[in-house]
Amino acid sequence: MTIINEVADSQFLAQEFDEVDKLREAAKKDNFKPEWVWRNVALFAALHFGALVATYQLIFEAKWATVFFSFFCWFLSGFSITAGAHRLWAHRSYKANFPLRVALMLLDCMAFQNDIIEWARDHRCHHKWTDTDADPHNVNRGFFFSHMGWLLQKKHPKIKEMGAKLDLSDLYSDPVLTFQRKCVYMPSVFAILKP
Repeated sequence: MTIINEVADSQFLAQEFDEVDKLREAAKKDNFKPEWVWRNVALFAALHFGALVATYQLIFEAKWATVFFSFFCWFLSGFSITAGAHRLWAHRSYKANFPLRVALMLLDCMAFQNDIIEWARDHRCHHKWTDTDADPHNVNRGFFFSHMGWLLQKKHPKIKEMGAKLDLSDLYSDPVLTFQRKCVYMPSVFAILKP
């Protein structure tokens, strides 16, 4: 019986269906009006415009070394999100030594997707309260919202309320993550200036 209890305890992201049902019922009565974060909208517009310009330059003007370097950086930043923010920190799927955690954190900065503590908290909320107002990318708010819009609007109050209930002590006890969180400009440096 202890093995079953250990497995159940390790499933810290398992949905509690009664709680999810209550959240869905509460959402029917909620008159939440989303607010755009215009700074994020402008940043997304500028980054996507820059990506279009870069795509043109990559195809017609760039040297092969630049093309290779661009795809290498793209791969590394995606790898850091998958292996680091997602698997290592959000799901605790494996343990990593200090040098690997530092490398994944630095590459995560290049992906420019918030700090890892915030990323992991949002992802844990997503799994724990899927498709409710406590899910940062609630699909019930539409296709665009669930893919990009959630990054352009203020979070629903339920996300903050329920997210505060999550145990993030594993994230806050990792000196690599607390260092990244304190250095607010580090993602900008690694995402824009370093490559």
